[in-house]
Amino acid sequence: MSKEKIRQARSGKTLSDNLICQFPGLLSRSLAACLLVALTLPPDCLAQSGRQLAVKQARPAAAAGGVYPEYRSRMGNVRWIKEQMPLKVYISHGAAIDGFIDEEVGAPIANTSNVAGWPKLVASILSTPGQFEALPIAQGFDEQHYNAALQGIGMWKQFEKEGLFTFQLTTEPDADIFVFWVNHFVDKTGMALFAGDIRGYTSKDIFPYRAILAGGKADFKPVVIMLRTTDTNGVAMPFQKMRAAAAHEFGHALGIDGHSRNPIDLMSLYYGNGTISANDASTIRYLYHSPPDLIP
Repeated sequence: MSKEKIRQARSGKTLSDNLICQFPGLLSRSLAACLLVALTLPPDCLAQSGRQLAVKQARPAAAAGGVYPEYRSRMGNVRWIKEQMPLKVYISHGAAIDGFIDEEVGAPIANTSNVAGWPKLVASILSTPGQFEALPIAQGFDEQHYNAALQGIGMWKQFEKEGLFTFQLTTEPDADIFVFWVNHFVDKTGMALFAGDIRGYTSKDIFPYRAILAGGKADFKPVVIMLRTTDTNGVAMPFQKMRAAAAHEFGHALGIDGHSRNPIDLMSLYYGNGTISANDASTIRYLYHSPPDLIP
């Protein structure tokens, strides 16, 4: 699929004038709705699209140990494709998006019970003149937090030379991945969440790759990473912890969906030792040598 086709998909136009079938217009961002789209396609359409459009690529054998199965979402492999490269990454200098309130619940739209809604919120901010530029700075943000995030995300650069993916920083708000900040997370009631060592969240909309290839329409939205500026005691997040958090969340943005059960891994709930482990490396390699089922 060409970059032009990706652009057309983002604008909602069909990818081909010679479609083998008609897909529903706007694909849902949720996993459940992605499944619904797939299940409601006519059987003959699925069979034909499978024959003509499926990626003819054998799944690689797992590396000698090290690949943790939690990387895979319940819907399959989620990853970026080469036509989307290089990914554009915007690391804001402290910008916060938790000031937008959901009037129905009286809490920020960017609450932890509504993580799936964050890309829609950011897309709305970007499409409203002046809103992005007027975003406030998160309480507790320090420029060292930016530097820590820069270093953490940069850990994944080592895989570019292997041809797995490429990404670059941008100062323009037309990015594929955004990094925002928050003093502390809140739930849907607005209650502050200080307990635990959860330093960040990542939210991404995903779409069935085969449906996109076949001409389906998708309302692509940016992947959103939110990092916490304070630790469990309410003091500034230490540099090393912030760096590990940024690296961890970027691993999710790249497609590692779940958490490794091995506490030594960066992609575990415990952030490992703050660096990409051998298991993390094996897993990201396995993912990017496997055909995608869904793309962000």
